[in-house]
Amino acid sequence: MGELLYEDMSPSQAAAALDEFLAERGPAMAQLRSAMAAGGLDPEVVLDGTLGSVAQVWEWITGRAAELGVAPWPLGQDPTRPSWPSWARRVVLVDPHPPAQTLALVDGFTSYLAQIATAAVPAAHWRVGEHRISDYPMLNYPVLIADSHQIFPPALPIYSAYQSAHGRDPMSGTEMLNYTRHTITALRGEGPIAEAEAAEEPLATVVAEVDCFDVGLRADISTQHPGLVEQMITEFTDRDGIDSVYRYGPEALVVNAPVWDQARLQLWFTLWLHRHLYTDR
Repeated sequence: MGELLYEDMSPSQAAAALDEFLAERGPAMAQLRSAMAAGGLDPEVVLDGTLGSVAQVWEWITGRAAELGVAPWPLGQDPTRPSWPSWARRVVLVDPHPPAQTLALVDGFTSYLAQIATAAVPAAHWRVGEHRISDYPMLNYPVLIADSHQIFPPALPIYSAYQSAHGRDPMSGTEMLNYTRHTITALRGEGPIAEAEAAEEPLATVVAEVDCFDVGLRADISTQHPGLVEQMITEFTDRDGIDSVYRYGPEALVVNAPVWDQARLQLWFTLWLHRHLYTDR
């Protein structure tokens, strides 16, 4: 489709992609303001820059994403693709995908989240994602970083937008607010997200085997959160293209999903676990 994924970029390509992403922040925010005004909301009142406003803003975006549903074209034939935010063209998206209007709302929300986070943590700044682990999930992505915590702000919003578009359970405004609080705490080098990243162990690791995928979960998940792995398996098995999931150990799964690839599986498990571990539902 003509665009390199972030993980396939060279350092110079990733740096150029970061510059493009940053150039889009102001226009994305302006577009969100216009969309809210067209929807009957006063952006000067709703987008007041406070942490508490995150819940209302996200609830409104969630409602619009549900109304907009999915795009009528597959990814490779979507004529709106050139107008998408640059990050949306460079991450793993799957069909049926949200339409350009939803992607624009997520992009605007990304700018708003970054605005709130940098106001709360002045040391936070943008950088190309890097890590000593070669398959780190945000390698080459444009990330907001402070202390040792890196965040790719569109990640959970686009995950939730997919949930809305497909009529599944999206993140509530309260969940997004709580996640934002956890993120700000992590950017200060504190809290459960920062502690987990300090251990340099990913939430989920996916390895492609012959005719299946081996999925390993972080060792503390099943012991500290009883029942969460089974909940994840139940929800995952309901996805299209999943033939079977076998749990052969507390933190070990074998997944048979012929139409999925390793990157898509890694992303799904990572975002699902981030949602359910760090949003205090």
